[in-house]
Amino acid sequence: MTHLLGKDFNKNSIILHSLSKVFGLGKSLSKIMLNDLNIGNYCRFKDLNQNTFLKIVKWIEHNKILLDDVLKHKKLSDIDKLKSIKVYRGLRHIYRLPVRGQRTKTNAKSNKK
Repeated sequence: MTHLLGKDFNKNSIILHSLSKVFGLGKSLSKIMLNDLNIGNYCRFKDLNQNTFLKIVKWIEHNKILLDDVLKHKKLSDIDKLKSIKVYRGLRHIYRLPVRGQRTKTNAKSNKK
């Protein structure tokens, strides 16, 4: 097992697919990062050395990308801010209704409950 970004990865797993499973890093951002660092998209963790792991962490810190718990906390605080200033989106969150313009006549039963 390889430990990177607070997660454990299998050494035989492909780095592009594994990094895209980290909350905050999607497939496209993982591709951009790997291309900037000149790492092959389908390289495996066992082929990388410790120096490359440090490059990955520095790239994420340099580009100020929020990951995992920090990103989840920021999303929740943004929603709380919308609720506190009572804007339309915040009210939709308070009343547990669809927020982004979805119809409510038929398909919002799960969100209404």
